[in-house]
Amino acid sequence: MPCHTAIAKQNITSSPNDSVEKVLKDIKKAKVLASAIIDDDSGEFLGLFSMKVMLKALIPVSVHVADGVEIDIKVTAAPGVAKRLGNVKTLPVSELMDRKAETVMPDTPMWEGISLLVKKGAPLSVVDNNGKFRGFISYESLVSNLENIQSADS
Repeated sequence: MPCHTAIAKQNITSSPNDSVEKVLKDIKKAKVLASAIIDDDSGEFLGLFSMKVMLKALIPVSVHVADGVEIDIKVTAAPGVAKRLGNVKTLPVSELMDRKAETVMPDTPMWEGISLLVKKGAPLSVVDNNGKFRGFISYESLVSNLENIQSADS
């Protein structure tokens, strides 16, 4: 089975110029993991924006992982983090989006998609040969697709 059969039913897209606040509202309203960021002119997939991407931007630089080593520093700056959230919400989503999001082609074998989801996490972006976004594969959409295949085989 190819990966495109496991694309989630609900997918949202955003412009790179949309504010982080707008895209966050769209993600919450649609109850999805992320929004695909699509170039306004070419319609090509540029990357993805998710809560994880946004939260990563709130972490003080000193506690990021560097060269595979986690720096063990306790930061008691919750008000600072909340203030950073307010500042981040006004930015265009292009400043925070994941430009190196994991992607698969629509005809990529399902086992490769499963492997990427296990190694890299969800969602997995499905992008065609022309760079056009076809949808996201989530854990739920993948398992649901496998269950449908299993039922059809019974």
